[in-house]
Amino acid sequence: MGSTLAHEINQPLTAITSYLKGCGMILSGIEGEKVALVRHAVNEAAEEALRAGEVIRQLREFVARGGSEHQIEGLQRLVEEASALALVGAKEKEVKVEFDFPSENPLVFVNRVQIQQVLLNLIRNAIEAMQDVSLRELMIRARAIQSDSLVQISVQDTGSGIPPEVLKNLFKPFTTTKQSGMGVGLSISRTIVESHGGKIWAESIPGEGTTFHFTLRTVDKEDMASVEHADRVCGG
Repeated sequence: MGSTLAHEINQPLTAITSYLKGCGMILSGIEGEKVALVRHAVNEAAEEALRAGEVIRQLREFVARGGSEHQIEGLQRLVEEASALALVGAKEKEVKVEFDFPSENPLVFVNRVQIQQVLLNLIRNAIEAMQDVSLRELMIRARAIQSDSLVQISVQDTGSGIPPEVLKNLFKPFTTTKQSGMGVGLSISRTIVESHGGKIWAESIPGEGTTFHFTLRTVDKEDMASVEHADRVCGG
């Protein structure tokens, strides 16, 4: 089902990209006070359509092969890049955002697109959870768990919380707290995190808010240095 959905979604995304590029070409020959703004918006929309296509491609590959390309990434940059996209419009919704990272930027061995998709999903869910409350504070934090060579990333909101009966089934497919949601985002997120050797869970207090946590394995910088040294020796 995942592979079929990926294929079907990719077709309209390709069409959207083509139409947007066509609009960009038309706008390039028009002058006007606000044309530049429209041209910029069209170009940005085309870039996001391409990004969505890449996410779909990665998902299809993940479903088909059960694996994906991983590389070493700095955790802070990974989180900040995903947050920049997820937080578009958050200021207008009066959401106060705070970040808290370890002083030493942990390195993680991940598929960047997949993990950023997990973050995107969790952050956007948090923003939606606060739309009907007056206090809208979002905390995105990370902390190293040295004893287990892990880093824990948390996304905390001050929304209305999740009822216990929903919370216990939250990561099962088609379980959702949204009126228009399909209930597959968290299920996919769990699959992605677990494929990276981590785990994902949620804690919630009805009326006070919800915190989602997930863990990733860290890369030891000393081990990295040893590998790089060995590569240089072998290459020499």
